[in-house]
Amino acid sequence: MRHFLLIQGNSSPFFMALAKALDERGHDLSKINFSGGDYAFWGDWKAVDFAGRFDEFKAFLTDYCQAQDVTDLIFHNDCRPFHLIASEVVAELELDSWVYEEGYLRPNWLTLEKAGINGFSRMPDDPEWYLNQAAKLPACDDASVGAGFKGRVLYDFKWQGMNYLYTRRYPHFKTHRPYPIWAEYMTWAKRLSMIHWRRRQAVAVIDGLIQDHKRFFLFPLQLDSDSQIRIHSDFNRLAPAIEFVISNFAAHADADSSLLVKGHPLDNGWANFRRRVSKLGRKHGVSSRIFYIDGGDLDLILENCAGVVTINSTVGMTALTQNLPVALLGRAVFGVPGLVSDGELEQFWNNPKPPDSDLLKAFVRVLRHAALVNGNYYTPEGIALAVEESVKRMEMDSHILDDAPLPSRLQHAHLDSALPE
Repeated sequence: MRHFLLIQGNSSPFFMALAKALDERGHDLSKINFSGGDYAFWGDWKAVDFAGRFDEFKAFLTDYCQAQDVTDLIFHNDCRPFHLIASEVVAELELDSWVYEEGYLRPNWLTLEKAGINGFSRMPDDPEWYLNQAAKLPACDDASVGAGFKGRVLYDFKWQGMNYLYTRRYPHFKTHRPYPIWAEYMTWAKRLSMIHWRRRQAVAVIDGLIQDHKRFFLFPLQLDSDSQIRIHSDFNRLAPAIEFVISNFAAHADADSSLLVKGHPLDNGWANFRRRVSKLGRKHGVSSRIFYIDGGDLDLILENCAGVVTINSTVGMTALTQNLPVALLGRAVFGVPGLVSDGELEQFWNNPKPPDSDLLKAFVRVLRHAALVNGNYYTPEGIALAVEESVKRMEMDSHILDDAPLPSRLQHAHLDSALPE
């Protein structure tokens, strides 16, 4: 008999649906609620509140796991402060952990890995291992369930609102997000008020590059608050990454090539990256060759660009599946020799190399079996499918990655960037 303890999920009914399925299979279940948002999506069923201070959590979790004979922890994103602590407890008590995130492949897929995701993933960086493993695996079904963006927005409002309503119950809770909620919504309101202008400007820029037959590279921005930037790259913040890419492009890219910088679709606009990109373009003498857009058809861009430069965005994975050259600046599961370009960024601009096609096929097949489940967090159909596949994964006696060689990326995380001061 196993006891699954669920910590923080994302803002959706997914964790409750998963818990009910595990409960029906005869497993013991429990949940820790940290906030009103957690309570809104869970309630009191088999739940306990953690209403203490952050520095009290490790002792609380250790005592609870030992008293309740917990065998497995489940949480969303292993870089949230509480989840970094949970990972320490997992290691010390020799438990198993299951970590969710948005999918490495999108849409229609969620990430689910044992022990860690992204830079903490156990997915190897050995090309031969993928070729050998893929030969043993069948193809995966790929049901189309979409991304459920409308549900995502509504659920986020619910989570944030309930955090305010239940502040007395959870007096010390602080969200893992870096901005206060009033600031997020204020900046979102401003951003949305200009969305039609931004979309038109993006379409005009993209169409201009395509119609003029200009050779251009895509640099998709990530969220400045993303743990992918702060923990799984050496930049720590987005601003120095932008300066590095633009200065490198100015110094080494062919004079006939351009750089298209695309804002993240979920960026709230707190930092004005459009202005920063424009300023850096002037500073490095490439204003006429640097373009910033907030919106636009990513598929159309990828169909026409010469390659993608990314810190570790999943756009890099999408680009690889379209046989595009990718320069990886941070740490990611797709950072495998033969998939991403070898060498330094200065060589990439003038000699971008597409991924090895056989290795790419092998990598995607293994990735789907080892680290992804079909589904989403925000629609009934997507949740039901993801729950079904998750339970199968969690009940397996052995997993593909159990005996896999550990990747070198595990040695380089910047954990101090995610812990509260």
